[in-house]
Amino acid sequence: MEFKVLIKNLTSLTIGGGSTIGAVDIPLNPMVLPPSTIKGVLRTAIHNYLPEGYTSCGKIEPSKIKEAHEKNGVCDVCKLFGYPDYKDSGCFTVAVRIPEVVRSKITRVEINDRTQRSEEGHLFTQEVIAPNTQFEVTIYFRDSCGDRMLKLLLYSLLALRLWRMGRNAMVDVKLKEDICQKVKCDEEMKSIVFSLSDYIWGD
Repeated sequence: MEFKVLIKNLTSLTIGGGSTIGAVDIPLNPMVLPPSTIKGVLRTAIHNYLPEGYTSCGKIEPSKIKEAHEKNGVCDVCKLFGYPDYKDSGCFTVAVRIPEVVRSKITRVEINDRTQRSEEGHLFTQEVIAPNTQFEVTIYFRDSCGDRMLKLLLYSLLALRLWRMGRNAMVDVKLKEDICQKVKCDEEMKSIVFSLSDYIWGD
């Protein structure tokens, strides 16, 4: 099944592109918003806001994931998103349509990771996408994964509203279409779809 999602950044968004280029210390990724970034942040968000009845090993390193799966079986989050040694990339893939983005450069103060205080005299420049830029994401869900995994995917979209993307940007998410027109939805699924029917911060 294929359906579309809209993601809007509420604050300045930077998906880091690597090393310093020219006058900018932290440039944008050439792809602006790579599909791998979306899958990665959805995975992290749903692990931190896991709904009742689902499992997550909470591991990142391949060896730790394998160890957790050998001990407790493959968790639901890894079934949905994929994991090392798995036969494919999980239950879904994504494609992103990049709009014409307004890029700007901002200067920020460096924060000491240990003390969480600003470092006097330590400034860096960062290339950002202006707030309220809307990205259209097409999700290709494998029907054989079933309704339970589809619900977990939708829950991860809800969780993204409570998480951050890139360098700490707040985002909002909504479905572009009513997927209950494509699949049979129980009451739980209808509730999730309704919650995703509009931005929670308005248009």
